[in-house]
Amino acid sequence: MENALIYCRVSTEEQAREGYSLDAQEKFCGRFAEHSGYKIISTYRDEGKSGTTIDRPALQEMLSRCQEDKSIKAVLVQETDRLARGTGIHLAIKAILKKADIKLISVAQPMLDDSPEGNMIDTIIASVNQFQSDLNSRKTKKGMQEKFESGWWPGLAKLGYLNKEVNGEKITVSDPERWHLIRDALKMYLTGNYSAVEIADILYEKGLVARQGKKICNGIMINILKDPFYAGIMNWNKQERKGNHEPMITPAQHKNIITIMDEHNRHACRRRIHNFLLRGFLYCGICGQKYTAEIHKKKNISYYHCVLNGQKHSNEGQNIEAGSLEKMIKEQFKNIQFSEDFIMLVVSKVKLSYEKKKEQINRNKRGLLNQKLALENKKCLAEEKLISGIFDDESFARQRDKIDTEIGKIQEQLENIENQRNIDVDTMGKVLALARNIYGSYTKAPDPIKRLYLALFWDGFWVKDKTIIKAKPTQLIEDLIREKQVITSPNWLRW
Repeated sequence: MENALIYCRVSTEEQAREGYSLDAQEKFCGRFAEHSGYKIISTYRDEGKSGTTIDRPALQEMLSRCQEDKSIKAVLVQETDRLARGTGIHLAIKAILKKADIKLISVAQPMLDDSPEGNMIDTIIASVNQFQSDLNSRKTKKGMQEKFESGWWPGLAKLGYLNKEVNGEKITVSDPERWHLIRDALKMYLTGNYSAVEIADILYEKGLVARQGKKICNGIMINILKDPFYAGIMNWNKQERKGNHEPMITPAQHKNIITIMDEHNRHACRRRIHNFLLRGFLYCGICGQKYTAEIHKKKNISYYHCVLNGQKHSNEGQNIEAGSLEKMIKEQFKNIQFSEDFIMLVVSKVKLSYEKKKEQINRNKRGLLNQKLALENKKCLAEEKLISGIFDDESFARQRDKIDTEIGKIQEQLENIENQRNIDVDTMGKVLALARNIYGSYTKAPDPIKRLYLALFWDGFWVKDKTIIKAKPTQLIEDLIREKQVITSPNWLRW
C-alpha cells in the first residue's frame, strides 16, 4: 500500500451545514483510500480558512512534509475547491506536489488525472472555483453596501455595541456591559483633563476590557475616541452616512474631541512612561539644541539637559533638576498680565457667548420636554385603554415598550445637552480666570492644561548654567504686547 495524506478545509459555518464539514471530508477521503490501496498516515485540517490564500497553517505544514517525506505518494482532497479557490494558487500547489512526485487526487472528481485532458479540466475547475469565490466576494460586498445604505454598520460591531439578529436582519445594538463605559470614556476626554492612556486605566478598573479580555491599549483607545461612529456617523468604504444605531455623543461633541486631540498631539499632551511638563519647550543656551529629560535612577531625581549631552560642548554644570526649572518657568507667568481693556473685552465676549448658548439650550430643552410630555400622555392613554379592555396585555406591553424607548432617547438627549452645558461653562470659567490672573490660572491648572497655557504664551525657553537666559513669546503674545493689550514687568525675559 502507498502512503497518502488527506487535506480538508472549511471556511464558514454555512459550508459545514452543507456537508463540507472537516469530519465529513476526512471520512469521504478515508473510504476512497481504503478501497484504492492507499494508507493514510496523516490528515491536515484547516478550519475557518479561506481557499483564496496559500497562507494556511495546515496546508503549509502538509506541503512542507510533502517536500521532505519521500514515502508519500498521494494527497487526497474531497474536491479541488477544498485545496484552493484560485487558479494561481491551485496550480502553484499542484506544481509543488508534482515536483515531489506526489499525485493529487480529487476523490469526488475522478475525471481529473495527469493526462493532458485531466490537466485541462483541472485548470478549468480551478478557474471556476476562483470565479465562484470572486462571485461570492462580490455578493458579500453588495450585501454590505446595501446594509450600509439602510443605515446599519456592515461589519463587526464596534466596542460598546453588539451584532444582533432581529427579524432575520443583523443590526447593531448597545452592549449592556460596555456601552456606558465607552460613553464614560468619551465624556471624560471631552473635559480635556484626561489622556487616552489615563482613561483606559480608569475604565479598566471599572471593568472595561477589550474583546480578548485585556486592557485596551493606547492606540485602540485613541481610535475609539476619534471614531465618528460613536456620534452616530458611519464611515465605510470612503462613504459617510448617519447610522441607525444609538449614538453615545452628539456630532458636535465628536468635533470637540477631535479639536482636543489635535491640541494634545500638537503640544505632546499625552502620557508617557515619565511625564515631563516642559518637554518640547526647552533649548540649550550654548548650542541651541533641544533639551531632553530623564530620571536619574540611582538618585531618583528628574532633570533636564541638552539632547547632545556633551557631544558638542561640555554638559558639566548644565543638568538642572526638573522641579527647579519648572518653578522658574512658573515664575515667568508673574511677569505678564492682560490689560483691563482686554479683560473687559474677554468678559463681554464670554457673556455674549454664554447668553447665546443658554438661549439655544433652553430652546432645545423645551422642545424635548414637550415631546416627552406628549409621550407620557400617550402612555397614560394606553394605560386607560388597557383598564377599559380596548388593549389586551400583549398590545399594551408592545405600545408601552415603544413609548418607553422613545422617552429614553429623549432623556438621553436631555442628559447630553446638560453635559455639554457643563463643559461649555467650565471652559468659559477657565477663559475668564486666565484673563484675570494668568499666574494663578497656570499654578492651579493640571499638567495637560499647563502645557496648553505654555503653548499659548511661549515658543520656547533657552537655558544655560541652570538658569533661563532667554524666553520667546508666541506671535500672538507679541502682537498683543505691541497693541498694549498685554502688560509685562521689568523682569520679563525678552527674546
